[in-house]
Amino acid sequence: MKLWLLDADVIIKLLELDVFDRLADKHELHVAATVVDEVKYYRRDGQKVQVDFRSAYVASGRVVEATATVAQMQEVIDRLPLLKQQVIHAGELESLAVLVQREDLTLCTFDAAAIRTLPFLDASDRAVSAERLLQSSGLKLSPGHRLDARLTEEYFRSNLEHGQLEFIQCVR
Repeated sequence: MKLWLLDADVIIKLLELDVFDRLADKHELHVAATVVDEVKYYRRDGQKVQVDFRSAYVASGRVVEATATVAQMQEVIDRLPLLKQQVIHAGELESLAVLVQREDLTLCTFDAAAIRTLPFLDASDRAVSAERLLQSSGLKLSPGHRLDARLTEEYFRSNLEHGQLEFIQCVR
């Protein structure tokens, strides 16, 4: 699967859960340029672990870096209602713009605002929760790790349904 990791938060969480490298072994991972530079460290066993994400993953070819043009990002903004435009950050905006352009990518995120924008971008069916991604990849968490509630299928579905309702209300 060509997997699109929306933001630094999901990458950091997957690193903390000790599943990021195993995902990279099983899937083609893609990340926006703005996101690559945001991943600086993660926590493991209460300790801060520094990571040079660009060197360790992008330069080594384990992660594909992608960019969006200003016009592509503007297209995303134009498709979103004003309130949604105000809650999407720069890295998320670039990521959503790439997602819209690249229909071969499957999105993974736990950012509620980003999940709720998917119906507006006609991308709801190209997104997956971290829980479902791990299950479909045959990956289990390392001993001592547990799944954060934001990574669950329930959390993902709840936010997607919320976004679908907002989309329906805006279309009227």
